[in-house]
Amino acid sequence: MTRFPEKLLLSTIVAVAALIVPKQAGGQTLGFVGDVMIHSSQLRRAWLGEDDRGVDSGYDFTPTFEWFAPYLLTPDLMLGNLETTFGGPNSALVTDEKYAFREYQAYPTFTTPDSLASALKAAGFDVMVTANNHSMDSGLGGAARTLTVLKEEGLEATGTSRSGRPVPWRGRVGDFNLSVLAWTASVNGLIASRGMEAINVFNARGHDGRLEEMLNDIRAEAERQPDLVILFIHWGHEYMEEPDQYQKNLAVLAVDAGADVIIGSHPHVLQPIERRIVRRDGEPDNPREVFIAWSMGNFVSSQKHRDNSREWVDGSMLLNLELGRDNTGRARVSAATGVPLYVRWSSENIRVLAVADGLTDGGRDRYGLSDYDIDRMTALEAWVPGQFTRYLGSLPARRVGAGWRVEFPSMNR
Repeated sequence: MTRFPEKLLLSTIVAVAALIVPKQAGGQTLGFVGDVMIHSSQLRRAWLGEDDRGVDSGYDFTPTFEWFAPYLLTPDLMLGNLETTFGGPNSALVTDEKYAFREYQAYPTFTTPDSLASALKAAGFDVMVTANNHSMDSGLGGAARTLTVLKEEGLEATGTSRSGRPVPWRGRVGDFNLSVLAWTASVNGLIASRGMEAINVFNARGHDGRLEEMLNDIRAEAERQPDLVILFIHWGHEYMEEPDQYQKNLAVLAVDAGADVIIGSHPHVLQPIERRIVRRDGEPDNPREVFIAWSMGNFVSSQKHRDNSREWVDGSMLLNLELGRDNTGRARVSAATGVPLYVRWSSENIRVLAVADGLTDGGRDRYGLSDYDIDRMTALEAWVPGQFTRYLGSLPARRVGAGWRVEFPSMNR
């Protein structure tokens, strides 16, 4: 298993130690990022070439995450959306030479070398979500193989299965019992005549009947009475900066079914964060707190900024949710912190960088940044906190380390 070079990781930790968002006393922290995508530009940079005998040396994705790894290692549980497959060489169902690199494919169907899994584990990830519109890019066999590769690297997953219906990720983080489900509104039309129950996919308009299956899954998890039911959902329209009406309608259904936290993906841009107070019929004095991240955007990809088109695909944030309990003992999200991040290109690699690290004194030289990089990070430094707080009303956000933190007052004191 590939690991970060000890000296390099140590120097990175030292360089950003003063900026990492400190953990608060008590409670536990869950970390979330958006889409992990590997385009052909990333494949080319990760390939190690051939040795003197012409033997393929494989791929190394560890540089992609090394600058950001200290932030990923901070949460007690780190989760992300794996928007590619480990179907193996030449496994893509649809190929396009324009977007391929050797035996692997990017758009329109994504297949990635297995070494990405070891890089994700080394960077600090614990659970990968595998239900998204690219789940079927290497077929049901590739979806099953993806889970095998993740398991071999010590990564857990939810949203797809090797056979039969997927089961939620269930686990204990500190003294909190959690259930994590994952569903997607689409698999880009790549379906099989049988075995599709292994992919948690529904139609956003409910035409195929599996929307109720998702809601029943949420209800079943809520009936088990974990401390929190967390739904990862792949939905919405690409490049929209706010949720559309389908997302809003689906969120109401999911919350009514029992979801306490909803983490969205697919638009490739960060959408606002929202906290709702839900009052149940017959229990007006016992309100329920619900947390929604409408879309986490891209964590890493080769999508680049374009004016008036794809303005924010090159940056997003790490979302840390701090867990606590109200005076009745019920679990809740007590605070949220967003750490703005930037996907920085160079001829050697495409890496994730905390915006605060790049803009700190000495950051330009330490990370080899260009004027363009500084301009993009300066824009993200303003835009990401605005998206983070846009739907949070009067709740104040304060700067903490490399991010922005908002505390949520308990409704039951």
